[in-house]
Amino acid sequence: MSSSRSWLPALAGLLLAACGFQLRGDVGVDLKTMNVTQVGGSQVAAEIRRTLSTGATRVVNPPEEAEAHLRILREVREKSIYTLTGAGRVYEYQLRLAVQYQLTVPKQEAPVIAPTEVEARRLVTYVESAPIAKEAEEEVLYKDMQADLARQILRRIAAARKDM
Repeated sequence: MSSSRSWLPALAGLLLAACGFQLRGDVGVDLKTMNVTQVGGSQVAAEIRRTLSTGATRVVNPPEEAEAHLRILREVREKSIYTLTGAGRVYEYQLRLAVQYQLTVPKQEAPVIAPTEVEARRLVTYVESAPIAKEAEEEVLYKDMQADLARQILRRIAAARKDM
């Protein structure tokens, strides 16, 4: 009976591969070099640099030495009340992270990706008795949103790479 079950994992893997399932893995932008700059501070730009440093694309400075120049134009963190209790107390906050960016290549007048904004939102419940724990949870959620937006931007660059 155990020999008949030994082929089940292989069958499951074959079925997943046949349906097109893939693990996320690294986001490849298919560029040898890229320059990443930002206006002001940007945690998403830092995440993009970190992600690129683990792959085949090398982050270079100055922009003229790169095949493409990614510029983070704006990064905004917002926290707003999302839900109130019947007593008028805050029950949930909505966290929002928005990033505006553009992609240019040297010797090309128009940007490959015109200024574009991406955003991520997360909800966090509020507990008056544990404000420090909730602040830590917010930071974890912001880090998750930063990583999510960095992956989104890199996937869009990879798609735009075909048009360069």
